[in-house]
Amino acid sequence: MTTAAAGMSPTRRWSRPRLIVALLAVSVALNLCFVAGAAWTRLKPPAIVTTSERFHRLAQSLDLSPQQQGVFDQYVADMLARSNRVRLATEPLMDEAWAEITRPDPDQARVLQLLDDFSTERREVWHEAIGATLSLLATLTPEQKAKFLAAERDWRMAGRRHRAAESR
Repeated sequence: MTTAAAGMSPTRRWSRPRLIVALLAVSVALNLCFVAGAAWTRLKPPAIVTTSERFHRLAQSLDLSPQQQGVFDQYVADMLARSNRVRLATEPLMDEAWAEITRPDPDQARVLQLLDDFSTERREVWHEAIGATLSLLATLTPEQKAKFLAAERDWRMAGRRHRAAESR
């Protein structure tokens, strides 16, 4: 029995030239999308967010009470000041270490001592920062605390991904 006799219409198969044209059209469309996406990322680089902008956005997302906002603002001011202080204290140590390294006969003990001083300064600031962060977290609700910690984790992970991409 044929398909016509059974009341069914015959299935249409695509001819080879039509199939090739369709595949080429899909391929061209996908390639155009890829090129457009690559161009978009190059022409519109991501906006650089300063630390204070990042904290301001975080405060908005946390929906802080007036009392919490005051504590948060003090935390941000202290973190920015602490960051500046550690930068001012450690940059000369690193500069001095590199100056020693570039000498014809560098003193390894001196370089290692400068790096130890650098590490000590950074460690002290980290201890202060952790204490300040724990004090801030104690003023937040569990939901706010979770949001704060997730935002900080995401920010740190983004920084790690960025540094990894730069090192390639």
